[in-house]
Amino acid sequence: MRILYNETFNDFPLGEYPYDHEHSAAGEYHTVVYPGYYGSFYDPIQLHQWRSQNGSWIISNIDGKRYLRQNRGDYTKGHYSDVYSMMMFKDDIYGTYTIEGTMRALQTTLGAGFVFNYITSRHYNAVLFFENSIKLIHKDQDQQIILKEVPFSLDEYHYYRVKVVVNKSLKVYVDDNLFLESEIDMHERTRCGVLSKVSALYTDLLVYMSDDEYLESVAIKNKYLDRVAKKKNEYPSLKLIKKLDISNGGSARQIRFGHLKNGKMGFVLAQHQKLIIRDSFAQIECLTAYDFDGNMLWQKGENNNTYDTTVISCDLPFQVGDWNNDGRDEIVYSADFKIFVCDFETGKEIASFKTPLTDELMKDRPYKRLNVDAIRFADFEGLGYKGDIIVKDRYENVFALDHNMNILFRYHLKNTGHFPYIYDFDNDGRDEMFVGYSMVDDDGTILWSMPIESDHTDEIIYINTKDNEPKRLYLASGNEGFNVVNLDGSIYKHNEIGHAQRISIADYNADGDCEICVTSFWGANNICYMFDSNANKVCEYEFTTNGIVVTPVSYDGRHMLAIANSIEGLIDYDLDRVVEFPDDGHPNLCQEAIDIDSDSISEIILWDQHKMYVYKAERYESISSFEAYPENAMSNYRGEFLKKIK
Repeated sequence: MRILYNETFNDFPLGEYPYDHEHSAAGEYHTVVYPGYYGSFYDPIQLHQWRSQNGSWIISNIDGKRYLRQNRGDYTKGHYSDVYSMMMFKDDIYGTYTIEGTMRALQTTLGAGFVFNYITSRHYNAVLFFENSIKLIHKDQDQQIILKEVPFSLDEYHYYRVKVVVNKSLKVYVDDNLFLESEIDMHERTRCGVLSKVSALYTDLLVYMSDDEYLESVAIKNKYLDRVAKKKNEYPSLKLIKKLDISNGGSARQIRFGHLKNGKMGFVLAQHQKLIIRDSFAQIECLTAYDFDGNMLWQKGENNNTYDTTVISCDLPFQVGDWNNDGRDEIVYSADFKIFVCDFETGKEIASFKTPLTDELMKDRPYKRLNVDAIRFADFEGLGYKGDIIVKDRYENVFALDHNMNILFRYHLKNTGHFPYIYDFDNDGRDEMFVGYSMVDDDGTILWSMPIESDHTDEIIYINTKDNEPKRLYLASGNEGFNVVNLDGSIYKHNEIGHAQRISIADYNADGDCEICVTSFWGANNICYMFDSNANKVCEYEFTTNGIVVTPVSYDGRHMLAIANSIEGLIDYDLDRVVEFPDDGHPNLCQEAIDIDSDSISEIILWDQHKMYVYKAERYESISSFEAYPENAMSNYRGEFLKKIK
């Protein structure tokens, strides 16, 4: 017998298993490791419905023995009603195996047990114990099927020894008695752990294989590793090309890029204060601009690069672009209920304006004027350049403003989401705006609105994935999943993937078409999906770290890859990790890819509040340019794309 795990929890400190105490959205695009001892596990579930509550898991001592205690109960509703608290062994298991452990359910109506044959927290098998039965379930996205159910009397005081033989012919033993047998569809590469919707205790978790199973597992694993190694050999390594000290103005993933007079690129970082309610009414407190030699160009405000003033789960209102069409970049930002326009290179103020009034429009807002949370350039007037802007608050209002900050129109119909998409959809020389689920004309007329009322759209891309296909809207729509929408508002394709969070599109398969990579977050954290150019799911994988950004990378002139994060590395069409970051002490909090030197090869930037590392493939071929998400529309909620111009 080969033992993979033998967990008694004796090496854990008593108390809560590490988790985000704020139950925040920081991990949507930050790679945050919460302090504490993780052991061989990870918790794949983060849920905003649990705010003001403790963590899901705690290490307890009962009668001198250590237990992993599910400390959540249920507390899920609506879209998340099918979410279980889970604790997963983090390493992939190849082939068949047995998981067993001691379990006691302190409440008997909602189910507690063991999860196995696990691909993601939305795709697995589980054995669940209820008051009067044991159920074998199969979960795949929104479908949860009871494969088999047998009678059982569950006593909340009894500690049961449960053994699950995970094979195509599954067997479940309780206190050495066989209770359930069933055929299941086995996967070769899976994980296992425990799950519960009730308070429950677990200990003496054992995962093992027979000698024959182990030999078969080694063969399966080696086959997979050989396949990935062969692919890795196709890619040059990453080379560190710059290391910058940004400690005098550093921030988290609040960054904008612009161009200096010498044609080189610089960047500006924003710090904030959270006001009134968590992240809902944040305001910029400090802006600091640098060039890529690490020189500070200017600073407005006072540096305060603490975690609380740099990590936030929304955009901050600043944008860099040529606002006045003079051939130089400006920075437009909002602070203290004003909108400022400054020269990007010097920080010198060009103009300032008051933000729009909202007190008569929104009685439940805490301020008289709009508290801006995002800015984007636009051309609603047919100027021929992006001289208008939109300003929005969190989820309620979008104002379109002309060059003198006069109101052109206001959108206030449905949840705005985070970052509207600005584009001349009808080729009339004026931009339209897709916001939330609505298409808005250049004068504010709502052309159509999709019949969706729940949640909001997090990220948007407008592109054609095939040259012979029309352009469509590709939406990461939160609880509404991943949607492809025609330009008349009809849904071309819908995919349930949990809470769709981030989306990127590029030629990940090197076949000339563009494929779609999407992530999920709330209630199904850190799951990454790859879809083909027709929006059909190809594969899925659950990472054990957060901040999976799937930013597309023009890597070496031959391959398009996506950044998972700075810990996981770069992934390909199969979601395999084919390029790793060097073990050089690089920061892990934030990741971005951008073409700094205009050679159509992406530089990859890793940074935190103190330092920034810039990488590039050590070898690359020159390529034709590509269409990309515009640099003057940066946001933590932009769907990103790279498409070669043929």
